[in-house]
Amino acid sequence: MPKSKITLTKIAKQAGVSITSVSRVINTPHLTSRLTQQRVNLAIAALGFDESLLKTYNQRDLQQKILIIDNQLITDSLINKGIESKAKAIGYKLLYLRFLYFSEQEIQYIISYTVHHNVDGILIINDSPYLALLQRYRHALPPILLINQFSLTLPCIYFDHLSNTYRATQYFTSQGHRRIAILLGDSNKTETHHIKQGYLQALTRQNIRVSTNYIVHDCVHYSASYRAVKKLMQSAFPPSAIICCDHLSLNYLDRDRLRQDEKFDETLTAESAICGVIDQGLALNIDIPADLSLLQFIHHKGHKQYGPLNHICSIYKPLFTMGEDAVTLLLALLDRNYRGLDRLIIEIEIINRSSTATVKATLHEEQSAN
Repeated sequence: MPKSKITLTKIAKQAGVSITSVSRVINTPHLTSRLTQQRVNLAIAALGFDESLLKTYNQRDLQQKILIIDNQLITDSLINKGIESKAKAIGYKLLYLRFLYFSEQEIQYIISYTVHHNVDGILIINDSPYLALLQRYRHALPPILLINQFSLTLPCIYFDHLSNTYRATQYFTSQGHRRIAILLGDSNKTETHHIKQGYLQALTRQNIRVSTNYIVHDCVHYSASYRAVKKLMQSAFPPSAIICCDHLSLNYLDRDRLRQDEKFDETLTAESAICGVIDQGLALNIDIPADLSLLQFIHHKGHKQYGPLNHICSIYKPLFTMGEDAVTLLLALLDRNYRGLDRLIIEIEIINRSSTATVKATLHEEQSAN
């Protein structure tokens, strides 16, 4: 049985709000209260809303507008700056939407916002729970490009975390290190899984037995890494090297999880974790690199206000370039004659500094550590 047409009047009656309020929720949801949005979206769902009834998004003329849905926990990153720089250079206007997703009905906000503002394409920074659901609505939306995440079904621009961490670990094994610790993020995240696999593969390739004691999760803020390094370095067989991963892929939902840690630092920056590592090393009178070699992931090559960071060997992940290239790729996808790739890997660079040293671990040390 075909579904009846859902009118503004029917929705307003079901939601217990005015027709004007319904119109605002559909066309300008960012200007309405969460309570009104909730009432209207629940009414639409109750009336049997079917995404297939939505018209196919068909914009004949480009309006030079791009919608950015920013899911980053730490906003205004170098990804944003790269996007904004490229957009300004080519005369494109950017619209930002901080989409705090709580229910399935709220996915309609994106559709309403997109249609109302006549955007040419959508850039989505970092993963979020609503992305799987968004697949069902692709026909009602302009081209979508995911930034800093891999997808088999959507165009994307991303880092190869497995290969990058493999290179980082291999860098240490080439210097003779066999007791290599790694500070990771949330074990449930796909990115963390890939990072861990790169680390494990590099050790296995060198016939180094893996010690679970050297793999530490949830080290994304200062206090967590500070505590982790103390435990590692005061163990019977402390690591001779530590890889400190970044937490670039954290999204807005991660803050609530992090707050469960009673020592969580509210001031979370891109360098919080490595600062915790360095400060704990200083507190324990550890000589870097004589006693401990360090490698961090960085996002820009500029001088750091916190001096010790300028001496840490680094894996440089060019976020600014990622932002610029994301705009370029999205514009290419808007061209119906484009036949190129719709997925792009951003390459990294190892920057050698003074925080690593060559070592020779004895067989006894390796066996005892495992």
